[in-house]
Amino acid sequence: MKTQDFKPLVEARKTVALQETVPLITFYLGDILFGIYAEKVMEINKDLEITPVPLSDPYILGIMNLRGQILTVIDLAKKINFQIETHPKLNLIVRNQDEAVSFLIERISDIMEVPVVKLEDPPEKIEGFDKEYVEKIYQLPDRLLVILNVTKLFAN
Repeated sequence: MKTQDFKPLVEARKTVALQETVPLITFYLGDILFGIYAEKVMEINKDLEITPVPLSDPYILGIMNLRGQILTVIDLAKKINFQIETHPKLNLIVRNQDEAVSFLIERISDIMEVPVVKLEDPPEKIEGFDKEYVEKIYQLPDRLLVILNVTKLFAN
């Protein structure tokens, strides 16, 4: 076989690679659009009772009972050192390995299918919140989608 015989096969693989997407649950904190891989999100709730935990870190709002499972409730904006006044209202229940927590967010946006090849590494400097919590970014036509690193969010 000649090299040119493989050309259609290589082009077909490139096309398939371009079509691979990853589903993201997107939400807002302030005017910034954030996302978490959908496979990590268990559910979204509101109006769940939070029991405060004295002497905890400032970003820990307390604990809650979700159908018999006790979860830590974290103010996501405070956790990532987001430099804006937020008003979290929704519980985004996220699982990482065998642990689950509730991140309080302002409002939910969409479920998006994002092409894997279009995900980019974050820039060296990000204004307004800690870069260490950013896994990837995706440029939408009108704004930037910041994809959070769930493993880093669960650390500490």
